[in-house]
Amino acid sequence: MSHDLERALAELSTGEHVLAHGSDTRGHGVTRSGYLLAAPEPKTIQHNGTPTPGWRVCVGPRDASPADRSTWVGLVPGPGSVAATPEPDMSRWRKTVFSLTGARTNRHGLRIIFGGRAYRGSAEPIEETPVEVVYTGGGTYELIQQLGGPVHFTCSSRTEIWWAPAPEADHGEGW
Repeated sequence: MSHDLERALAELSTGEHVLAHGSDTRGHGVTRSGYLLAAPEPKTIQHNGTPTPGWRVCVGPRDASPADRSTWVGLVPGPGSVAATPEPDMSRWRKTVFSLTGARTNRHGLRIIFGGRAYRGSAEPIEETPVEVVYTGGGTYELIQQLGGPVHFTCSSRTEIWWAPAPEADHGEGW
């Protein structure tokens, strides 16, 4: 498992677009998408409350500084992963509160492309998942991957997310 992470880190180049799953400086799970701002550094990473040997990668917008702690992702063998990814077409993505997707308590059949929760400092979406929006009551919405499928994300109308309109072609059967 350690060798897989080491191999993935060795294959990356500074400036390459990546998706990293690891932990932030407090040890909380984090997923960041963006550019690799500096070469990975061997570091002791906080994992499950225990200092663990791992690597720090700096992932963020092209013009961000690797010294900015909000770009740091700690990777440990096992749960940590990093991979090169294609750059997203940012012209189609929006970073807004959920209510601006057009979701309403009485509107049914709304479909969007969910790009992930828009945390402070997130520069771009971290996923691209077609979902159907379902109002469940009490100010809560569920984003479901396919008709009758599992709940992918739950939020309120004030939750900030990345989203894009779903293309009309994706509204077919088995969505």
